[in-house]
Amino acid sequence: MRKFVKMSLAAAVTLAGLNSSVSANTLTEVADNFDVFGYVQVRYDNSNSQDKTSNDSFTHKEVLGATGKLTDNLSYMFAGANLEIDDKNAEKGIGYSSLLMVYNYFTYTGIENTSISAGRQGLDTPLTVVYDPATATSEANGVSLTSKLGDVSINAAYFVNTNFDLGDRNDTTTDTTKFPGTAITGAESYGHIGLTAKAGPATVDAWYATMSDKYDTYTVGAKANIKAGDAMIKPYLRYSAADIDGVNEDNSLWKVGVSAKAGIVGANIDYGQTDKDGGWVTFDNDAAANLQGWKLSLLGNADAKLMKAGLNVDVLPNVNLSANYVDLEIANSDANEVYATATYKITKSITAYARFGQVDDDAKTDKEEFSRVNLLWLF
Repeated sequence: MRKFVKMSLAAAVTLAGLNSSVSANTLTEVADNFDVFGYVQVRYDNSNSQDKTSNDSFTHKEVLGATGKLTDNLSYMFAGANLEIDDKNAEKGIGYSSLLMVYNYFTYTGIENTSISAGRQGLDTPLTVVYDPATATSEANGVSLTSKLGDVSINAAYFVNTNFDLGDRNDTTTDTTKFPGTAITGAESYGHIGLTAKAGPATVDAWYATMSDKYDTYTVGAKANIKAGDAMIKPYLRYSAADIDGVNEDNSLWKVGVSAKAGIVGANIDYGQTDKDGGWVTFDNDAAANLQGWKLSLLGNADAKLMKAGLNVDVLPNVNLSANYVDLEIANSDANEVYATATYKITKSITAYARFGQVDDDAKTDKEEFSRVNLLWLF
């Protein structure tokens, strides 16, 4: 079955007439140069409040793609996805389903230490989300260049349009962005430039991004992997700021944290703040520029502080148990959440986890309880 899928995808590439040399090859020869990849994700979420309000939702996502070489210097990648979110909340009656073309681009590597990609591609930056197994990711149509000069990597890109109109990728039922200022439609041009440098155990990066007539934003960060005896310590820090069209105040968000792993035990502590004017520095909760727990987040909250602490233990080689506590202060209100996760690595490519949590928010009269069961198969 796998070979049949590979040959079918390769045949589609061949019939499209990518170039004369490819068209001259047999289907088997083309298939041998391509690898098939993808994943299947199934998720169930439930939320309950003390007033007995309950909501169930199911998320299904299937991705199938192929990547391979067309010539020595030219490769191609394609991926398509089906994403369906079935929300059973009777009051909202919300449902979402979409067939998505995730990737469709060519990459040229004929220049030493440089790759140039053209087409629809993912945006892998601290301000975007290039991979999320359950919801939508950041994609755009255009050209990107990555070049490595010693220990420094440069990434520059220009895109004629994006899928950023989805706004918060954790809520694909929303068809307009939650980013403030003039609404983002996805038709705007977008560009970024980023530098990443490595020095010993440390990595530093700096990125600037702009969307036409919408916003300018930048982020700088540093992280390290430090070996101390049998322990691995990973400190990090990041500062992000945005100048948003139509909003008089500049928004900023900074965070700092450290995680450590020694034997079967791991721990982490994180802290972040936004300025008094706002915390809108990106459009996606899951972007590295943000700091969040499970349901609580700094993004979009002005004059906010968030502290997160976690502990995890490998109770078995393929079973991990973790617990997290998050406290979020916004102006004169306070919210906190606790949640625990049990992760079971069934096989090398199949992982399942169950999570349970509770949010206590001063701004709401009822505590909210959340649960999730998630199954992911990568291939």
